[in-house]
Amino acid sequence: MNKVLKWMLLLAGAGTAIMLLTRLPVLGLEEASFCGRCHVMQEQVDTYQHSPHQQATNCGACHDPHGLLTGSVYASYTGTRDVYRVVTDTTPEEIRITDMSKRVVQNNCLRCHGDIMREIGDTSQNGGAHCFHCHREIIHPK
Repeated sequence: MNKVLKWMLLLAGAGTAIMLLTRLPVLGLEEASFCGRCHVMQEQVDTYQHSPHQQATNCGACHDPHGLLTGSVYASYTGTRDVYRVVTDTTPEEIRITDMSKRVVQNNCLRCHGDIMREIGDTSQNGGAHCFHCHREIIHPK
């Protein structure tokens, strides 16, 4: 193997390892205490801390895909995007959920509340509403 290929493989391996580290609970990267370090997220953290979900789960359990690899890649992407916005002072005044994030959150609603959702089905199918459209007040009132 030539030197360039070895370095590329080493960097790819290191990058993958760093992405996977985002899922280690001991680092607390999915907790409100971490998310709230950025002042633009303070309202979201405050509303979460006064919600019923605060006793049962953390930010990452709702906002990141559940799989190790998919969750790591997604958390790395959104985290990098958020840091970039803070550093460049381009954070939107009102934080809104993206279409991709809507799918992630909906899937996590279905995963955790699967017992009741088996009877109801996926409410977002066929142009229906996502769970959080009707249950928005439970976590984040806005």
